[in-house]
Amino acid sequence: MFMNLRSLFYISLAACSVIIFSCEEKKPLEAGSFNYSIQGKVLNTTSEYACLEEIRDKRWVTVDSAKIDDQSISFSGIKKEVDIYRIRIDKNSYLPVILTGDNITFTVDAKEPFETVVFSGSKDNEAYAAFNKKMLEFNKAQSNLSRMLDSIKNTSTPSVIATNYMNQIKEVEAEMKVYVRESITKHTASPIVFSMLSYADWENDFPFIETATTTIKQQQPDYKYTASLVTNVTQYKAYLEQKAAKDKGNPAAIGKEAPEFALPDVTGKMVRLSSFRGKYVLLDFWASWCGPCRQESPNVVRAYNTYKGKNFDILSVSLDDSKEKWLKAIEKDGLSWTHVGDLKSWQSSVVQLYQVEGIPATFLLDPKGVVIARDLRGDALDAKLEELLK
Repeated sequence: MFMNLRSLFYISLAACSVIIFSCEEKKPLEAGSFNYSIQGKVLNTTSEYACLEEIRDKRWVTVDSAKIDDQSISFSGIKKEVDIYRIRIDKNSYLPVILTGDNITFTVDAKEPFETVVFSGSKDNEAYAAFNKKMLEFNKAQSNLSRMLDSIKNTSTPSVIATNYMNQIKEVEAEMKVYVRESITKHTASPIVFSMLSYADWENDFPFIETATTTIKQQQPDYKYTASLVTNVTQYKAYLEQKAAKDKGNPAAIGKEAPEFALPDVTGKMVRLSSFRGKYVLLDFWASWCGPCRQESPNVVRAYNTYKGKNFDILSVSLDDSKEKWLKAIEKDGLSWTHVGDLKSWQSSVVQLYQVEGIPATFLLDPKGVVIARDLRGDALDAKLEELLK
């Protein structure tokens, strides 16, 4: 729900690359409550014009244009309300800007607008630019670490190196979460807060989101996006309450002992879940026909190979209805742990027992058979196992 806010404020550089660069002629604007003025210096651009764009019907539309003369551009006009716009300074380059009654000035390098822009004359724009620059730094750090982690998958690189990368990713994520919280708290009276909220951890930090929204409603009661934010928060709260109620009624909810079951393995031998007691166990629901399951296989294989000698095991429950396809997938993906299945697909009694509605679905059990986590994948699974088994 809250992602709709991001679509209003923040379009990624990758998305911008598909926009055809063209500027409309300057159109007269309706009289409003304040005059705006923007004076900018643009370095390293190949364009002759810069365009001022706003969101209309969920797409960016040019509302003004200015010739780039000796690296300088100028926009001015009348607006009815404060809002976030963007200045397109090159085919694949744009700059977010908040139009207020301030006389805004900036300098920017078109090749790296988010990294190089310097605003003056507008505290909102100065703060927004600083926030966007910091978020870009976080994203680059995460991407670089993830790329390094991916590069050593399925290699003989010591697990301690992979663990180090995962810990660094967690540190970046934690630092980013703190920064976003602090930024939101500091700017509840500014329109830039609506963009910042799209970076918040709504599911795991919802009480903070609620508190921030209450403050925003008090400080910006009539702003155009406040009512939508309040609605989004109300709806998301209802979703979380419904999810919590559903999880509470699930016999395999976190904190409960995983329900016992017995299914045949690939040779027909019956295997009981309770036979794995004494170990941490990843109970993994998957199928040969499930694309996301097969994509996750390398991560699960890496986790198994890393921790199988440290009181950890995996029990995979197949939702296949073809034994031949099931066995081929096990062999092709190198899944060398215990596999069970009754070839009844979604009609399997275990699928119903665990209330599995989509796959891949995983349940991490402690040595007593209690569910301690659900649906951990990729780096999140590695991080949790590292925490438990270090």
